[in-house]
Amino acid sequence: MPPSPSPVLTSARDVLDPGHLRAALRVNPADATVAAALRVGAAAAVVLALSAAAGRTDLAGFASLGALTILYGRYEPYRRRAALLTGVAALFTVAFVLTAALTAAGTPSLAVLGVVALIAGVATALCTLVRTGPPGATIVVFAAAGGMVGPSDWSDVAQRGTAFALGAVIAWAVGMSGYLVRPSAPARLAVRRAADAVRRATAAPPDADGSEPAAAAVAAARAAVLRAGEVLADDLSHRRTRDTARVLAAELAAVEEALEPATAVDGAPRTVSPAAALPRRPRLRDDVRASWATAGWRLAGVRVVLAALVSGALALVAGLGHPAWAQLGSTATLQGATTHHAVVRALQRGGGTVIGALLAWPLLAAHLSFAATCVVVVALQVVTEIVVGRHYGLAMLTITPMALLMSSLGTTVDPSAVAASRALDTVLGALVGLLAVVLVHPRRRPAAA
Repeated sequence: MPPSPSPVLTSARDVLDPGHLRAALRVNPADATVAAALRVGAAAAVVLALSAAAGRTDLAGFASLGALTILYGRYEPYRRRAALLTGVAALFTVAFVLTAALTAAGTPSLAVLGVVALIAGVATALCTLVRTGPPGATIVVFAAAGGMVGPSDWSDVAQRGTAFALGAVIAWAVGMSGYLVRPSAPARLAVRRAADAVRRATAAPPDADGSEPAAAAVAAARAAVLRAGEVLADDLSHRRTRDTARVLAAELAAVEEALEPATAVDGAPRTVSPAAALPRRPRLRDDVRASWATAGWRLAGVRVVLAALVSGALALVAGLGHPAWAQLGSTATLQGATTHHAVVRALQRGGGTVIGALLAWPLLAAHLSFAATCVVVVALQVVTEIVVGRHYGLAMLTITPMALLMSSLGTTVDPSAVAASRALDTVLGALVGLLAVVLVHPRRRPAAA
């Protein structure tokens, strides 16, 4: 029996597959992005406006960093979204205050970077367990990196931490504001997406044997139907959305029947109401229990910790200006669940950040007023949210200037140095992330005798 191939060599071949480059250039379809983008822009605008009104423009960057909490739970039903945003806000604030406190205490940079690496790993594991979806742990590391901005003393830590937490609270309120107007909007969107997925599956070309629609399209349709069922189950558990959820459950049952005619679970005829056939309302702790037995979150967390440690140390030794940005690059690369996803993310983030840094340079060199900088930051955040679901690399063209402008609020930066540092740190982090994909694998269990 021939020996099994080395997992390192297998991963290396996978990473070097030229098909990843084609995938990195592909633009994906996306829907319902405008409303989510406007919420993100609104949260940033409110936070920045309040900072100016309070006369604390020096804290605006930290408050807007906390407001990035709103990037999570875009399409979740509102009860789940409330819990998710609360948890994210708490994690963000702890990460920021911890690194800010260590910086104020004069902790050596390498030790602080080690803490950031641990934060990255813990955040990756938590996001995987809770199924937060994009942007995963990436923004948590961004928040932790923000805490390293110095010099600072304990008074600065208190003020910046308060501004950061207030930004997160405002983001929570803006993220939940839709409940006052259209509480069933996430459920309507989920059912519509399920219907569209089923329509694509039934119209897909047959497999090679000509008997079934394309397997990938059918699998995607089933996942969309399952997702819609979970959202409706959440709405059914709340009085205000219950009636609409029952109507939407009937629509979903018709959609599911179009995919698998006249059957329910296990092929038995449907004998209960569509609403009664929905799953129990999933809570965040249910997701954790369901994911705990799998090894994926452990491997993801370990990979991110090791990659963040190495990338941060290399950036520090190389004298790059912001080693935590290298850790951010490696964390972002490793948010993908597969080698293909990680390579595509690395290509898109690395290439997009380099071009985005070139675009940011003249904006930083223009030394815009506080008000003008705020307008540009809000506009870039809105555009980012519209684009990011379609192409991550294109989104980096706006994410990079936005992040650098946010970092410049209330302080003075060297435009060329900060733009170059962002590009170099990110590319270094992405490369180390890919190296972690090649080298770090789950331990093989010995075969049973």
